[in-house]
Amino acid sequence: MPSEPSALQKKPDDDSYRSVRKLLIVLIGSVFFIEVVVMDMVLSLTHLSKTGEALLDASLLTLLLFPIFYYLIFRPLILNIAERKRIEAELRIAAVAFEIKDPSLITDAKANIIRANQKFLEKTGYSQEEIVGRNPRMFKSGMHDKNYYEKLWRHLLEDGSWSGEIHIMTKGGRILHPFWLTITAVKNEQQETTHYIGIYNF
Repeated sequence: MPSEPSALQKKPDDDSYRSVRKLLIVLIGSVFFIEVVVMDMVLSLTHLSKTGEALLDASLLTLLLFPIFYYLIFRPLILNIAERKRIEAELRIAAVAFEIKDPSLITDAKANIIRANQKFLEKTGYSQEEIVGRNPRMFKSGMHDKNYYEKLWRHLLEDGSWSGEIHIMTKGGRILHPFWLTITAVKNEQQETTHYIGIYNF
């Protein structure tokens, strides 16, 4: 896979921060409002002892707060755990498929290598540790000019994928016969690119 152009920038994601802040505001407001209602009810029952008032206050507060905490915290947490397990299962399946396919690379949105499969490592002579965190420009053969890579990235950013012939260089400096490289952008729910997958076919 080619190096990343300067135009490729990853937007900061603060959606999680805003969601947590909104949740805290709702919870604090709910607790305050319900406590006011509960205290008003308890104080209206003047015949109760101090202990009785405390027990009634705690019972009513728990009863009224439970649905709020359940629907705002516990239920989303349970669904989140279930979703994570589903994603983990899919990733395990994808990992197996990743290893049995053609030489392949996965990078982050900034085109830094996250992982290469065994076939890619065998072809290039590198180990996983030697390439993770680096840019695919390390495999440049020198047989493609700057204009070639600029067109590649322009097409990839506009269409979300690119296919074409490319030469890569091994660790030992040998230029391999041309591969047919297919790069696909992986996007999240907001349609922001999170990863790139490059598959090298003979």
